[in-house]
Amino acid sequence: MNNRSILRLITLFFIFIFILINALLWIAHQHFLKEREGEQMSRFFLAGQLIHHSNGNFTNELSTLMIRQSTLTPDLLKSKGHIQERLPFGMLIDYKSRTYFVNMPPPKMDPRFKPRLPPPDFKRMEKIVLEDFKPQSILPFWIVAIAVDILILLFFGYLLRKLYPLHRLKNAIIGYKDGDTSLNVPISGKDEISQITHEFNQVLEKIAAMKEARSLFLRNILHELKTPIMKGSLTTDCLNDSVEQERLKRIFDRMDYLLGEFSKMERFSSGEWKLNLQDYRFVDILDHTCDILICDKNNITIKGEDSALMIRCDFDLFAIAVKNLLDNAFKYSNAKPTVLILSHSIEICSIGDPLPQENQKFDKPFNRAYEDSSAGLGLGLYITYSILQKHGFKLEYHYASGLNCFRIVLNKRYTDTITL
Repeated sequence: MNNRSILRLITLFFIFIFILINALLWIAHQHFLKEREGEQMSRFFLAGQLIHHSNGNFTNELSTLMIRQSTLTPDLLKSKGHIQERLPFGMLIDYKSRTYFVNMPPPKMDPRFKPRLPPPDFKRMEKIVLEDFKPQSILPFWIVAIAVDILILLFFGYLLRKLYPLHRLKNAIIGYKDGDTSLNVPISGKDEISQITHEFNQVLEKIAAMKEARSLFLRNILHELKTPIMKGSLTTDCLNDSVEQERLKRIFDRMDYLLGEFSKMERFSSGEWKLNLQDYRFVDILDHTCDILICDKNNITIKGEDSALMIRCDFDLFAIAVKNLLDNAFKYSNAKPTVLILSHSIEICSIGDPLPQENQKFDKPFNRAYEDSSAGLGLGLYITYSILQKHGFKLEYHYASGLNCFRIVLNKRYTDTITL
């Protein structure tokens, strides 16, 4: 899974949302505790005011405030409880999940201050301990928080389950690209991803059927063509040695080679050809190219042979690419073509008219504006371009001083120059 995959982005998004919601719940929890503490202190304050200014029975009044007198002593609470808050006239103490208010002696008053009302009996107040019996459970809050988290996780799991077939489909497409044609991605559900998977399986079946039909057609046509060529070659061998016999033999050998070349190019264009990369001298490739073209090497002007260029390539395919360029040079020029061997490029130049601007794109087949249909199939430059592209090389064209020049730009990683 790469860094920009949909599953990764959705996972990161849900992690962010999960953390954000839980942070908001924690903030709400803290706010709830402060609100509860403030409300509790208000009730204790009102209860204290009621006790200060009452001389009779105030139990009923305290009950309305959800507060009652406790039988626990202040010393016990101070020694075993947890002091929650210290106030000027008392303190709040937590003890066994209950909150208690314990009175404390007031600060000494200025003797010059004379209150209008008589002060309460603080001696009596110090012995009174107030207990808050209002339910203070935060269980409902935690139930809501946990329910929200569970819903988020369930939705996240459901979404991942729905998107996981997309991950399997991606892996299936990658596997198909690598040559695994026996794929059948499982389908479950009726959503859009399941529909895409279903269509993908159908496309695979159609492609497999088309490839099988193409393979059968090629096998049959190659067999039908090779049979008369083989018979013609055998018949030629039975003839007396003569110039015509030798010419016929070369023609049948040429036809047999072309059938093999067509078969190779079909495998190459369909992606079935795997490059066999090795280091070769370009002069050896050029010799093989001349054998294919049935031409003498003396019919080519070669420059730059003082240094032997080493190329890492597929010998047969690269020879076909060079053969197509030389073949065009022979067809469309009456002069010798020139092969210029440089350190990181090879140029094949011939005298002729310039190639029209609109036909200088070699990534499309059947470019007959340059390769006339009467002279060939119009595939030469396209095949050369495709072979070089598969090697990581480039095919460039320029016209100068009446010369059509095709340059094969080699990748420096696959070339080397040695001195003879």
